[in-house]
Amino acid sequence: MQKLSSISKIFIATVVIAGAAVLGNGVLHWQSSKRVELLALLVMTLIASRLKVKLPGISGTMSVNLPFLLIVAVRLSSSESLLIAALASLVQSIPAVKSRTALVQALFNSATITNAVAAASLAFGFALHRGLVAPLSVAGAGAAFFLANTVQIALVLCLAEGKDLFKVWRDMARLSVPFYVLSAGVAAVICTAIQFAVWMEALALLPLMYSIYTSYRLYFATPAAAESLPAGAKPMGRANANAASASAAVN
Repeated sequence: MQKLSSISKIFIATVVIAGAAVLGNGVLHWQSSKRVELLALLVMTLIASRLKVKLPGISGTMSVNLPFLLIVAVRLSSSESLLIAALASLVQSIPAVKSRTALVQALFNSATITNAVAAASLAFGFALHRGLVAPLSVAGAGAAFFLANTVQIALVLCLAEGKDLFKVWRDMARLSVPFYVLSAGVAAVICTAIQFAVWMEALALLPLMYSIYTSYRLYFATPAAAESLPAGAKPMGRANANAASASAAVN
């Protein structure tokens, strides 16, 4: 496994520092008015973070926690959503941390997700203040999450492996866009329904995402699925940690 270049190390350190700064700022300005909802969404997001699908032909996996991350970015304060994002990404990665390399990957993963959730929260607030209806605002949050997440991963892969940035990003998008669209749609439906019903009804989202998780596992377990994937494609979501695996440890 090749050593990281200096520019790769600087970029990874920059992403980690930015994620820590965003999270630290959220904690310093802590706001919490929905403690029961916060606890419930935290538990559901952590559970979903452990539902990972191994994608064929690549080293990464995909988690089904994206709808929950979008929901917390919309429903909770920015400080609450950032804390849940950081914890969820660590839950995805920490069990596999057995070396310095894996620790760096876990920190990069956590920072990437934290930054993406911060972007989603800002996009949602901006869209809402512009007078867009809630479903369109959630869609905007999903788009911001997608761009922030994929760009960070594509950049680290480009720097670490010397690949073409646009090609890496395009292959990632081709594989992950359907799941992002589905996740944004599910999040928009749940957030809209919560406005007219008891929020605990959103617990139905967990079995729904579990069914999606099992469907992805069955689909990607087939040889036909592996053959249909674009060459060099990389996944999203939990793949953040493993996307950095091409870069090895920071020496």
